[in-house]
Amino acid sequence: MSVSDPLLKKLKGFIYELRTETRPVRDDNTYIQPLCETIEEILRKGLKKSTSLFGLTKRDYWTWIESIPDSVNGNERINPIFSMAVTTVKASGKAQTSQGKGRMFIRIALQKKVLPVPVEHILKNTKLIGQWYDPVESIIGDDILSEILMSLLFEATEINFKLMLKNSSFLDETWYIPRYRPYEFVPCRDLGIHLQYVCGRALVVAVNDSGVAAEDSKVEPGDILDELYGDSLKGARKGKIPSLLKQNQGWPVYLSVIKCKYQDGRIYPPIADILRQMNKDLVSLHQIVEQAEKLESSGRVPPHALLPRDDNEEVPVPSPDEKAVYKVKYIGKTNVGNNGSMSQIEGAVETIVKENPDVTPVTIQLAETEIISTLANTEEVFQRHSYTEISSCGRRIDYVSYFAYIAGDTTCTISKQFVCYLFQANSDSEAKLILCSIAQGFGRTHWFV
Repeated sequence: MSVSDPLLKKLKGFIYELRTETRPVRDDNTYIQPLCETIEEILRKGLKKSTSLFGLTKRDYWTWIESIPDSVNGNERINPIFSMAVTTVKASGKAQTSQGKGRMFIRIALQKKVLPVPVEHILKNTKLIGQWYDPVESIIGDDILSEILMSLLFEATEINFKLMLKNSSFLDETWYIPRYRPYEFVPCRDLGIHLQYVCGRALVVAVNDSGVAAEDSKVEPGDILDELYGDSLKGARKGKIPSLLKQNQGWPVYLSVIKCKYQDGRIYPPIADILRQMNKDLVSLHQIVEQAEKLESSGRVPPHALLPRDDNEEVPVPSPDEKAVYKVKYIGKTNVGNNGSMSQIEGAVETIVKENPDVTPVTIQLAETEIISTLANTEEVFQRHSYTEISSCGRRIDYVSYFAYIAGDTTCTISKQFVCYLFQANSDSEAKLILCSIAQGFGRTHWFV
């Protein structure tokens, strides 16, 4: 019988990291997305397919979770907060698929500290667990693994989550959480916002400079209006916004907005996909995409990507007389799977530092077409990567003297396997210089500096 599972090890690691947080865990925390993804993987692992007249069909975990409040017998009590969470998900119009509803429930359950409740219920109900989970392939269907899972879920209830639970309109498509801003505007008849409805969403295509929404760039082209006076606008008819404004005329305007861009200037990926499909005549929207793509392909670190204390400094670039050769320490490497994007760097750095207590002195040379690392004591080349293989590079704000890059097993645009390599420079300024030098070597690096 299996006594361990990689998913439980991952879950334990994320929970440990979050337990050490001294501040509330919000949506921008490095570990919140992988934590949720791992919980979802566990709930899906070993799920049985249902049989119908049309053959086998795939089911999702949300279906059995939502059935619990209605399936308990008269002598059994169900946690009222859990029941409230299920009701909230069912009533929401933002998550419309089983996948989206399940994800919305996971986020609510983490914050309300009731995630162990449905798992505990199904473990007590042998008929229900037999209907849904394979006893060999699943974690929930395994006696020992399910006990480990329960202990970890109870451990997660000690974490102080402060998630923006209203921010759930894209959970049908992705676990990536956008920036979300609730605003209160002065009473007005017209916000000065021009909209186009795309994929059931109210996309901002232009904002009048004189309108209240334009103040301090609160609402910008590319943003999506998510709620007005607490009513969800996802899938709403075109006349709903004027109608709500008219009904609440004379009152402050309460508007919640999904921002097009992250704080560092990157476009939220699902919105980027929408913008690329928009009418070519909407110049303002296409300029947003072009500016973001130009930023990503630039050989310089954009100002908003610098560390806080670097705000007033010019981005360092080696002079023509300087050799791009540095004596640094090689920390180690870790596999990051089939995703070589810059979003992997923060977690990978943390993993490598913890798993590799020993360091190796090396010389790293940033050549014209490749990065070459040689052992300091023997001058033996132990790894080299061409810039076409490198998909991203960067560093964490809490490991400023460390720098990392992610490389694929072939050209990064077609690679299916990526590895993150971590080094330590002699100072944070040298680390920044090395990263800027790497950026000059390839045109598609995404920065996380």
